[in-house]
Amino acid sequence: MPSHRVLYAGADACLPARIRDGLGGLDCFVVSAPANIARTFLQSDIKYSLLLFDETAEGVELQRFARSLPHREHTPVILVKKSGGLGTLLDAVRRRLGTPRVP
Repeated sequence: MPSHRVLYAGADACLPARIRDGLGGLDCFVVSAPANIARTFLQSDIKYSLLLFDETAEGVELQRFARSLPHREHTPVILVKKSGGLGTLLDAVRRRLGTPRVP
């Protein structure tokens, strides 16, 4: 069982693999799902260390939905900007998961 489980709901099909590769040896499992399936995952009892949603109307709605669930109200959420760059995103993910930055 991985130490961290991350749920990504967004349009970039390659992003979960890029996050896994970018986090190197970190014991992290990234689950990717379209928004309608992500809602089902959010309602489940699966523990997520972090939620990643595209910064779109759909992503903002998923964030609101997650926050409305008692077992998700304290789970960190990052809204992903396409223009933010992978390095910036990886730094934010590391901070949220409590892991050191890789130089």
